Amino acid sequence: MTVYGPAFEAGYSNASAAHFASYGEVFTVYDKCADGWAAVVKADVAPYKSDGGYDFAIWNPNSADGSPVTVNNSYDEGTGVCMQAGAGEYRSGEWGYFGARSCGAA
Repeated sequence: MTVYGPAFEAGYSNASAAHFASYGEVFTVYDKCADGWAAVVKADVAPYKSDGGYDFAIWNPNSADGSPVTVNNSYDEGTGVCMQAGAGEYRSGEWGYFGARSCGAA
């Protein structure tokens, strides 16, 4: 499953992208836009939080020309996973904006 964060910088279609590989339960976060914001993904693992809540966030402060950030977790097969990619200010931890939430399973 892959989700994208919207870009508000001319010439870019996405500010960020996050991929969840169900085999190995690996999250990878990419910064796709040189806009001064860090890429971030909110992850919500079943049982899901209400009202857009999430279990953890993964930040990629490596800039658009930097390396992706990878986090390897372990979930039982079939566990639901939702993600929402976006951008924010890494140092302060403040969210900027996010794309649509998408769900899949481990």
